[in-house]
Amino acid sequence: MGAWTRLLARLSWILALSALLGACSGSTPLARVFPVCSWAFESNGRGITNIATPDTHATYWVMPFDTQAWKEMVIRGTYPQARFFNFDTYTDHGLVTGTIVDKDILPDPGSTNPFATTAVSGSQNYSVTLSASEPAGPNRLHVTGSRLAFVVYRLYLPDQGRDQTGGVEMPAVSVIAPNGTVRQLQPCPFTDAETRVPELISLLAASGFLDAASHLQEILTLAKQSPSTEFLCNPNRPSPVEVPFPPATLGANFFPNPQTTYLETPGFCFQLGKILVIRGKAAVFPDTYSGGSVFQPAFDGQIQLRYWSMCNNVRVVPYPVVGCQADFETRRDQNQFYTYVVSNDPSPPPWLPAGANWIPWGPTTLPQNLIFRNVLPTNFAPTGDYVPRGVFCDQAVFINGGAAACFAAAGVAAPK
Repeated sequence: MGAWTRLLARLSWILALSALLGACSGSTPLARVFPVCSWAFESNGRGITNIATPDTHATYWVMPFDTQAWKEMVIRGTYPQARFFNFDTYTDHGLVTGTIVDKDILPDPGSTNPFATTAVSGSQNYSVTLSASEPAGPNRLHVTGSRLAFVVYRLYLPDQGRDQTGGVEMPAVSVIAPNGTVRQLQPCPFTDAETRVPELISLLAASGFLDAASHLQEILTLAKQSPSTEFLCNPNRPSPVEVPFPPATLGANFFPNPQTTYLETPGFCFQLGKILVIRGKAAVFPDTYSGGSVFQPAFDGQIQLRYWSMCNNVRVVPYPVVGCQADFETRRDQNQFYTYVVSNDPSPPPWLPAGANWIPWGPTTLPQNLIFRNVLPTNFAPTGDYVPRGVFCDQAVFINGGAAACFAAAGVAAPK
């Protein structure tokens, strides 16, 4: 976007905000302006959006949609060069009401969908329609649950050398009024959440969308909340030797992705002189980061899921992420098993073996937990060695004997 276009977009946003707040200063709220522009703010796991255990390799773009003011919303875009993307709709309380995944988005006439076929040629464009009055269908989401809906565009892991959009323009958005009038939205000028979320909350509240404003305000309040001292780790109470990965129970969701499943450890605390060692078998994922298609396995075998990652998080409100290792950057041995080491070092320590992967610990005074994230599994659910297992281990034991020595010392069977 050029400087002149950005200036016009910024001016349009300011004028819309000023007009709305002025019109709403009386007793009758004006509620026919959403969306003012396309993609109101960006959530990338940094700043105030580092809440509710995000993945550092994912970006969300969020936009409100008044389903009474507009009969339809049409989103037109180009398939990104990335691992995964989808469109989801949510109620004004953040509950999922609809979803469409990249592979299921039919291409425009004359285009092809690289997430659905290897025979890619010509343009790669698509159109998705959202409506509260029309039923769901191909490339069409039925929006329900509340008059004001949130629309989320989610993208995981752009290809190497691509920005967070996957090397394409952000999807263009138009809205269609009940009388058939079409309005092409300008891109929102600034998508940093620190600026836009408070502005959007003011707009929503002034328009009478109090539930939507309240939902975003809860998120904003959560993001600014300092951890309570009542959750501080007790240095005299060591964590258990074994750290299992049962299905997730935390439930800290900020526009949750319906295509994702999670395994999650209980909370654990730092132990002086010890590290946390995790071992598991890597599920087969596509080699998109290096330029391959979603049909090209990263290593031998049939693709089992689209994406996985291991992230360390602070298990105290607002549940920020400390660090993640995604599938493509995770080192594996000749049998496709990985080893993660979580240690209280400022960077990967020199004693870390060449085949191991490092994840930072985070604040040592607060409990942490690990989340193993699986996106779009294809007839795959982690069982057996595909379920990670973790143990606390003396650093010296690991240095001298590796992960096998740590699991042996803990009396826990290690994935081979």
